[in-house]
Amino acid sequence: MKKKKIIKLIISAVALTLAVVLIINGIIIYSKDAKRVEALIYSIDGSGSCETANGKISIHDPSIVRAQDGTYYIFGSHGCAAKSTDLINWTSVACGVNDNNTLLVKSGSTIREAFADAFSWTDAFQTINNYDTESWQTNIWAADVIYNEAMGKFCYYGSTSVWGQTASVIWMATSDSIDGTYEYSDCVIYSGFNKLTGDNSLIRTNSMHYSFSNLSDVLTKKEIQSSSYFGWNGEYDGGVYPNCIDPAVFYDADGNMWMTYGSYFGGIYLIPLVEETGLPDYEYMKNTDGYDSYFGKKIIMTTLDNELSGEGPYIYYDSETEYYYLFVSYCGLNSLGGYNIREYRSKTVDGEYLDAAGNSALDDMNTGVKLFGNYTFSCLETAYLAAGHCSVIASDSGDVFIAYHTRFNDGTENYETRIHKMVRTADGWLSVLPFEYSGESEAEFSAEDICGEYELVAHSTISNGCSDWEAVDNIISPLQNVTLNADGSITGLSVYESTKENTAVSCSEAKASWSADNTACMTLTVNGVTYNGAFAAQRDESDEQKEVIVFTAVGENNECIWAVKK
Repeated sequence: MKKKKIIKLIISAVALTLAVVLIINGIIIYSKDAKRVEALIYSIDGSGSCETANGKISIHDPSIVRAQDGTYYIFGSHGCAAKSTDLINWTSVACGVNDNNTLLVKSGSTIREAFADAFSWTDAFQTINNYDTESWQTNIWAADVIYNEAMGKFCYYGSTSVWGQTASVIWMATSDSIDGTYEYSDCVIYSGFNKLTGDNSLIRTNSMHYSFSNLSDVLTKKEIQSSSYFGWNGEYDGGVYPNCIDPAVFYDADGNMWMTYGSYFGGIYLIPLVEETGLPDYEYMKNTDGYDSYFGKKIIMTTLDNELSGEGPYIYYDSETEYYYLFVSYCGLNSLGGYNIREYRSKTVDGEYLDAAGNSALDDMNTGVKLFGNYTFSCLETAYLAAGHCSVIASDSGDVFIAYHTRFNDGTENYETRIHKMVRTADGWLSVLPFEYSGESEAEFSAEDICGEYELVAHSTISNGCSDWEAVDNIISPLQNVTLNADGSITGLSVYESTKENTAVSCSEAKASWSADNTACMTLTVNGVTYNGAFAAQRDESDEQKEVIVFTAVGENNECIWAVKK
């Protein structure tokens, strides 16, 4: 009770000067405070809808789930949600961190009243560190919803944080209906605390004392004081321990519930949950090797090669391959930041997660299958940039789909949500088809169908970003014209040397071949590197939505290749 009273006093001291800033129609609002060096973009119109003018939806950090009646829902940042019966046509359900968002706020209440306990952690941090009222943050990031079978309720896991800081908290709200209203239940896990004591500790430090979190409910004072959570100065060690945002909750093959989470800072973590409460299973973590008693188990190391990045984790179990697939986004989320999606897999839920080259996700190096980066095809109006923060789901028929958000080469930070179908390769990887899902089904092809000219994109394993729009063309993967010949050879294919700021430093002609079987599974060999994938029929993204043959493939070097037949 003591900690809640202290926090309430802090909030009441600034209540008269609190300003709520709305970001509308893609306008960039950024803090004057030096702690926030990047712009935040919320694509929200005045009606609180996430539908765009071209019939798409604009939900950042999309998490996809299916209700009992078969309807698909996407939940994301900023209180946004949308639904669809076919994964193609979407209707906005809610959008905006505001008092009119019925997904999260009941009539007669406010968003700050509904989630006062969650916001109190970040409000206190901002007060202590003298954030001006113009940049006061009231945010809900990267929400994830799951139906908890033991509770008989839909559980909404959200995160509230201070941009660029580890002052973060993951919390849970519940509802009898997937459409809400979700009522706050409890805070799940905190980050960004210190162990400093003294009458002035709240004023002179950049983080909150651990007694304001739930850490004291889990560990004794002696255990906390002797833990490695804190650096030499008593502050939170964000280089080792996680930033508690971006939750993703799932059931494993045995019906156990887990949550993966984390963003930048100390890596990506995994914690077991007690299904009956939806909260962490501390007894399991205290009695299981490899687990921290509070934060769980680290499963991804943030890496210097990707600017210490790694966020938006998602774990999907595929019953057909019997693998757990771990997805994460690397680099900066802005248009020029090099955002891209990586894939790992493991036969056990808590790892070790490996990529196609055999690297561990815990290696301090650039790892993971890079599913795709910045790219273009001739049918696209503009190149796609900075795709990331994905989730994955299977249909009743066993088809697998990936949901993510993407930005564009249009000089803005506007973004839209995309759904693409994935295929299982012969060696058990999930690979993404090039075009947005439009209802395509399985197709069979003859060798005559497949042979011919293709536009091809090889997604370099490097995260490609730049700091200036004038250099944007340099960070888009080169579009090549190649020919798949009847004798199994490939002509016109080049291999490019890539750096972070240039995808085509130099190139050389490749020796390449292809083969396929009657199930449309295919294999490429490029300069001795093997790529496994599949051919498929899709509609391209031109105005005419032409039917085309495409292929996607994952290389044993972690590189993915996409191609579209002309």
